Amino acid sequence: MFTDSYLPRVSGVVHSLDALVRALRARGHYVLVVAPTYQGYQDADPDVIRFPSFRPLRSENFPLAVPVSRAIGRRLEEIPLDLVHSHTPFLLGTAAAGQARRRGVPLVFTHHTLYEKYVHYATWVPAGLSRGMVRGYVTWYANHASSTIAPSPAVAAYLRERGVTSRIDVVPTGTVDLALFERLSPAWVRPAFGIAADQPLLVTASRLGKEKSVDLLLDTFARIPRRYGARLLIVGEGPEMDDLRATATRLGVADWTIFAGLQPHRRTLECIAAGDMFVFASQTETQGLAVIEAMAAGLPVVAVGAGGIADAVADATTGFLAPPSAEALAFRIQSLLDDHRLRHRFGESGRAAAQKFSLEHVTGEIVGVYDSLLAVHHH
Repeated sequence: MFTDSYLPRVSGVVHSLDALVRALRARGHYVLVVAPTYQGYQDADPDVIRFPSFRPLRSENFPLAVPVSRAIGRRLEEIPLDLVHSHTPFLLGTAAAGQARRRGVPLVFTHHTLYEKYVHYATWVPAGLSRGMVRGYVTWYANHASSTIAPSPAVAAYLRERGVTSRIDVVPTGTVDLALFERLSPAWVRPAFGIAADQPLLVTASRLGKEKSVDLLLDTFARIPRRYGARLLIVGEGPEMDDLRATATRLGVADWTIFAGLQPHRRTLECIAAGDMFVFASQTETQGLAVIEAMAAGLPVVAVGAGGIADAVADATTGFLAPPSAEALAFRIQSLLDDHRLRHRFGESGRAAAQKFSLEHVTGEIVGVYDSLLAVHHH
């Protein structure tokens, strides 16, 4: 597994990759992870190889690997690999492609992110130029992989539209440990944040970046009449935190909005489970792990029906999908606030629908892709 982002970083990609690695090992497979170094972090896992990295300005905690090391190269060459799986097309993705090419083994590429939607973080390159460059490069990379794994049918269609002509396998990457949800203890959440038991609680969880459209959620929340007494709990951190706090103040909902900050994964799930519904406005998701986790926790979902979210949430069955409009989102939230039975029905349907995103199911699908490629390769 080659990845530009791994532990100790907290993100949907890192969580799903770590879960997949553990599940594959539990089935008896040998899995080596190749990732960047993180300052001050030491691996307890002996099968993680770290390339040196550096942190560009304003990168938060996202170091960039320098995939050039003779010592690491020699160590990799000593390990017999049947297959290389890249979770990035960029820095360590190029190293992954090189390993697969030199060894003559299949290269699998999981398209985790709509990369062109994140070019605003590359502030040193004009946005229009970098967006086109990223789009073209990712298409080229996918066409050189033995298989590109798309997390949802929407992403598979997106890749075809962008010119990917090679093999695409649709396999969810949002691996959910369903047994964990039976062990959650969300009782601490409401007292910890000063939320009364009878106050409706809307929850969202994401990185607080522009691409997640949390500002749209605040605009939406401001349109919910205060007579409901609803609270909005925002779990996560990111570069937009200060601006979002200012937006909440400007919209007059600061006293009704709680910024919980970054929480460990289990506590994030408990924050979600303590809610009455999960709200999500991001339009850049390939799948939306947080939405799937909310469904597994039995929450109805109100979300913008864009990208992989439209494949994860069944409109009017596990929640409501809406256009990226504060008015439209607020209308659907109020519909659920007014109807306890509907909330319960959507929640139960979501819990059942989350089964297909279970860690066991997804791992089996991934192994199936590996087996099919290795059969052709050995033949």
